[in-house]
Amino acid sequence: MHDKAHRENVQLETRHTAPTLTRRLALGSAVAGALSALAGVPAHAQSASLDYPNKPVTVVVGYTAGGALDQSTRLLAQNLSQRWKQPVVVDNRPGANGTIAAAYVASAKPDGYTLLATSTSHTFNKFVVKGLRYDPETSFEPIALLVDVPNVLVVKASSPYRNVGELLAAMRSSPKPLSYASQGIGGVPHLAGELFKLRTNTELLHVPYKGAAQGMTDLIGGVVDMSFPSPGSVMAHAKQGTLRVLAVAATQRLPDLKEVPTFAEAGVQDFLVSTWHGTFAPAGTPHDIVNKINADINATMASAEFKQTLKNQGNFVAQPVTPKQFSARLSRELKAFGDVAAKVDLSGS
Repeated sequence: MHDKAHRENVQLETRHTAPTLTRRLALGSAVAGALSALAGVPAHAQSASLDYPNKPVTVVVGYTAGGALDQSTRLLAQNLSQRWKQPVVVDNRPGANGTIAAAYVASAKPDGYTLLATSTSHTFNKFVVKGLRYDPETSFEPIALLVDVPNVLVVKASSPYRNVGELLAAMRSSPKPLSYASQGIGGVPHLAGELFKLRTNTELLHVPYKGAAQGMTDLIGGVVDMSFPSPGSVMAHAKQGTLRVLAVAATQRLPDLKEVPTFAEAGVQDFLVSTWHGTFAPAGTPHDIVNKINADINATMASAEFKQTLKNQGNFVAQPVTPKQFSARLSRELKAFGDVAAKVDLSGS
């Protein structure tokens, strides 16, 4: 009887302890697996963003204080400083179309504490500036877009061309090339004009000016036939009835120009040109730091007050993108501008 009772007690004990023991073994196995996985990840990669930033961050701008890029960058820096509880300092290093600043950041320590704020020139400098000391694609980690201002095609209001189709028909039937104004060789409007020629298989005469104002005056006066400026420089003229906007070089229509079609809607495919402002880190910056900065910039951009301030500066807040999406966009731009550069010398030399 005693042996039988002992056996029953052992069986009862086993029934109660076995599930608990199984759970403990499974938990121990999971922890061991996680520790094993972490063992293969560098320590700095595991914790790089946990306390980032824990000291001041410097954002280098390749243009002088007071310009459009400088203004948007300072607004972002102010907001990030409040969010991070750390100073975010804007360091202007102008010269050589932004390449001095880019070269400086490309050689900086890849720890997220030295960033680059730059614009569309970052991609087309590869084809405009000779002897770059860095590669615009491989020397940096793209972080986030801040501003995205698509270029537009404009003609004078009294022009016979009421849409892109009529303009193209005139370009193809004219005994001599029609002309387009830009604010100088190697700028975004110049690239837009050359890309338009390439995408439509037409000819245009490029008329570069030393600044946008004189080119706009000559466009209104009929000295040149068209231009590819940013919307901010033509909105007032369009409202006054001196200029007509024919198309927007974006994937969707602009809220302030809802009646104006995109180039794709007008029949010209693969024509996306804009002036953007974006943030980069040196190549090799830990991805979790890049992702944290991206998330914080995108969160800042969601603020209605932030958007309105950018708009007051003459800018359009960009659609939020991930670092991967930003990188893909840069690759597309480099391909498009490379296609143009193969046809025309963009450096003006």
